Amino acid sequence: MKKLLAFIISFTIIFTLSAPFCHAQEDEKLNYLLLGDSIAQGYGVKNRDEASFGKIVADTNGYNYENLARTATDTSDWLAYLERDYVIEAVEKADIISLSVGSNDYLASSDVVLLGAQSLFGYTGEIKAREESIYENFSKIIPRIYEINPDVTLLVNNVYVAWRFIGKKIFTDATTCVNDVYDRYLEKYPGAFYLVDFASALNDRPDYIADDCVHPNAKGNIALAKVTLEKLKEIGVGENTEPVVLVEGIDYNFYIETYGKALGMFLTILIKTLTGNLFDYYPFPI
Repeated sequence: MKKLLAFIISFTIIFTLSAPFCHAQEDEKLNYLLLGDSIAQGYGVKNRDEASFGKIVADTNGYNYENLARTATDTSDWLAYLERDYVIEAVEKADIISLSVGSNDYLASSDVVLLGAQSLFGYTGEIKAREESIYENFSKIIPRIYEINPDVTLLVNNVYVAWRFIGKKIFTDATTCVNDVYDRYLEKYPGAFYLVDFASALNDRPDYIADDCVHPNAKGNIALAKVTLEKLKEIGVGENTEPVVLVEGIDYNFYIETYGKALGMFLTILIKTLTGNLFDYYPFPI
């Protein structure tokens, strides 16, 4: 009886001491946070909480996942967001952050039509001025993230060209403007972040672009997940490079959702034709 009682007491002590260790083991999953614009949000898929590139990355590598990205936000927006308590809290506990910011300073600005017209006529003065504005804000965003969390692994994705026909020059000038910001910052501050090459994954791939001819569709989000996973493995915070898709993405058609099926389909075909994205391979030289 004494032996049985001693065994029970010993087992209880061992179990009590080991419980916190087991809990700690469960908590060792890395925390993965998405910040930025609609690309990070996964706007091109309807079920973005389940099938955006960030969620696919988290599911593949077993990360805890949080996405605070917001549609149409630019660098000035994120300077402000990084002062909000809920964003600060998320950044503090993050082990890895994917940041997508900069393109909306150009593409979603109120004077995008003016900038586009200037691009078509070869005037780049205002476009370069916009680049300087983006660089100034970006140069505050990166230090602010590290001020909140000095130990975080920070990824920044570059911007792809989604158009291949009418307006391609406008889109190319815009993306070049933004991508130059990332390159300039890394040249001045080597190692400040890891650049993820979204352009290589999506350029000249209309089959990866949603019907709005801007955002990645479900297949495009898988492609973005793959290049992100490759970068994470390269820098030693991930093991897998082949995306694990637990929930199939549902492509989001902005025009149909906004204007109804008849008008939405007409606008989809029109925009895809004008941008060269109606077919996987556009039949005319561009």
